[in-house]
Amino acid sequence: MTAAVLEIVPLGGLGEFGRNLLWLRCEGSSVIVDVGVSFPDETFPGVDRIAPDMAALSGERIDAVLLTHGHEDHIGALPLLREWCDAPVYGFPFTLALARRRLEEAELSRRGLIEAPERERLRAGAFTFRFFRVSHSVPDSAAVLVEAGGWRLLHSGDFKLDPDPPDGELTDREGIAAAVGDGVDLALIDSTNAERPGRALSERVAGEGLARVFAGAPGRIILTTFSSHVSRISQAAKTALASRRRIGLLGRSMVTVAEIAERFQRLSLPAGTRVAPGELARQPRERLLCVTSGSQGEPFSALYRLALDEHADLKLDPDDLVVFSARTIPGHERSVNRVTDHLIRRGARVVRDSDPPVHVSGHAHRDDIADWISLVRPRAVLPIHGERRMLAATGETARDCGIPPDGVFLLDNGDRLTLSSEGIRVDPAAVPSGRIYYDSRTETVDPSVVRDRRHLAEEGFVVIFASSNPSSLEVSVVSRGVAIDEKELSEEVGRAARAILARATPEERADLDWLRSEISIAAKRACRRVFDLRPVIVPVVA
Repeated sequence: MTAAVLEIVPLGGLGEFGRNLLWLRCEGSSVIVDVGVSFPDETFPGVDRIAPDMAALSGERIDAVLLTHGHEDHIGALPLLREWCDAPVYGFPFTLALARRRLEEAELSRRGLIEAPERERLRAGAFTFRFFRVSHSVPDSAAVLVEAGGWRLLHSGDFKLDPDPPDGELTDREGIAAAVGDGVDLALIDSTNAERPGRALSERVAGEGLARVFAGAPGRIILTTFSSHVSRISQAAKTALASRRRIGLLGRSMVTVAEIAERFQRLSLPAGTRVAPGELARQPRERLLCVTSGSQGEPFSALYRLALDEHADLKLDPDDLVVFSARTIPGHERSVNRVTDHLIRRGARVVRDSDPPVHVSGHAHRDDIADWISLVRPRAVLPIHGERRMLAATGETARDCGIPPDGVFLLDNGDRLTLSSEGIRVDPAAVPSGRIYYDSRTETVDPSVVRDRRHLAEEGFVVIFASSNPSSLEVSVVSRGVAIDEKELSEEVGRAARAILARATPEERADLDWLRSEISIAAKRACRRVFDLRPVIVPVVA
């Protein structure tokens, strides 16, 4: 039987961290795997989250959304999709609980969230799919086997091959091996840690590191990690409770996820061991573990406010211990370092690295990826989830495992990978794949606004006040954020503006748009020629 054409288009998640969204299309039917956001660094002023632009999906028949796990970079843009797409959403229970919370916050319908039974075949449009459990840093993570048009793909999700995870969530090698049989046509493989040699350490190692660091701490212990890292929080809580510490939770996401985890029996905080935020300051210092959000130095997070001594419920004292139990996402190093400096100014002792480590990754390393390839026996490999060098590292590992060079595909967002009876073909930039920016009010921010903010932050701005009166050559200049003596800048820009006014005819003076445009051009040229600067120019003519 001749196979149908299957198209695979990443709309986010390739060449970057986060914004994961993969579009699969076959015989007029589409499914989406993950729909996440990314979190910007300081080069995106005023932007809180970045989502994939889904305009390419408009008008398509979307039959299902498959969620591999509950991290924000995989489910955070679900509300944006849900505004116009009511396709059923499939995932494991904990993943759907986190997705449901996102939809509730956006005041969107929570209907159509369907729990996927492990290993069982489900159908949507031209697609069938099966979910298999994998180890990761959030409960109920999954790999998904997708079949359509005679093709079989295995999407790894985010995974590691933890031999002894504290929560017992082993990667279902047996189920995956039985399902793939003699192999799959294409393996889509998590590349986040593909550059790292060897194997990812077990989550238990992080628990041992936390126990060692906690031992003998004289004051409070403040632990910061991702709110979704339930196993890490659970290990920390068990260690703290064993030394008669009570547990406080700070940060809305931390509290919400902990409540969901307790409901799913993934976290146990027995009655009497939990301290309400308003009671934290009255708890004996040596009897408190406070788990907080803000491990990436996010402004306005609970840890950030603690570091600036601005938190309403808790003040740090000298010798309090602050433990960062999370990887610093690339691009956030400056934010984390700044928060660390403020914590140290408060007198806190800060631990970010230790032996054994207080953090281990939830992503496969190079040897784990090689084992995965041996397990699923793909005929071709598509590296996903990571920056370009990481995708390339997975490709290199695949070739070392015997995948032919022409069977390894490195894509960018918007590229289309087509599987047909004629083979596998890549069409570069075949589909628009932009970004949608959100501020803290969950309002969209136009890309031009982001560019202007970045421009203002880097070069400053110059405002030029001029008169349209033909008899006036008066000009005043105000500048902010420009790295040049203001008087010198005002003289040069004012001279350029007055030259425009002097040669303008009365008719041109009456055309305010023309006058603003000419003054702006002249001022830009003067700044570039004399000072090698490119500030934002704002001409005001009345």
